[in-house]
Order: sequence, then structure tokens, then C-alpha cells
Amino acid sequence: MDITEKQFERQDRMHKIKTIIYVEPMAKARPRSTIIAGRVHTYTPAKTRDAQMMIKAMIRTQVMELESFEDGVPLRLEATFYRERPKSLPKRVVMPVSRPDYDNYAKLLTDALEKFVYKNDSQICTALIKKRFGSPPRIELTIEVDVEVLR
Repeated sequence: MDITEKQFERQDRMHKIKTIIYVEPMAKARPRSTIIAGRVHTYTPAKTRDAQMMIKAMIRTQVMELESFEDGVPLRLEATFYRERPKSLPKRVVMPVSRPDYDNYAKLLTDALEKFVYKNDSQICTALIKKRFGSPPRIELTIEVDVEVLR
């Protein structure tokens, strides 16, 4: 479904989601497989599944006031993941340059919001993802219609 100018105007006026999710950022774990009764079963690890549910629960009240973004609407996502600075880290280290990778943080977040904030995470055309040290641990999130793509 292509976005028409009328749909864009309605989406633009409708909302912009800007929120802080107070949850410890966690990277999305790879799916696991096991063999049960001679058949392969693939599943999402419990920690990943629980983290996705926590993100949904934390953002639910704000999103319920608004409609989700329609299918086919290009979106811009900006997310900053703050995690506690380890006390054992030397003072000269000011950025979290170790694992987990920023894209695994983003994958968990975008999958958690799928079918809830937007129909499919393929709608995200522009993304700015940052990981930082900060207290309390949190995710600062902004999602809006990507007007740059529509020009």
C-alpha cells in the first residue's frame, strides 16, 4: 500500500512517539533450536522474550492514547540505550565500546514494538542508534513519520 498525501498529513498530525523506557537495555539473543521427539523446534530464549514483554509493558500507556502507525508509512526511529558504567572500567573509557553491539539492542527494541506501534519494522527507513553510559539504565525513544523519505 503506497502512502497518499492525505494519509501522510493525517499521520503527521496524528502523533510522534517520544518516550523514555526505564528498563536495562538488553541485546537480542539468537534463536535457539532443540530436537524433541526427532523434530527440530526453534524458540526465542526466555531472557529475550521477557525483555520484549517488558518494553511493551513500559510503553503501552503512551501508545494506547495514540493509534499505531499505518502500514506503508515510512518511519524514522531514534533510540539511545543507556547502561550503567561498570565500576571496574578505567576512567579514560567514556563510551561503551564493548559488546553488546548497537544493532542487537535495536533489533530487540524494534521487534518488541512490531505490531504494536507499527505493523512491521521494515517501515523504519531512517534510524539513529546510540549506546551510552548513564544512570538510571533506560532507552530514550523517538518514532515519527520520516518526512525526508516522502519529499
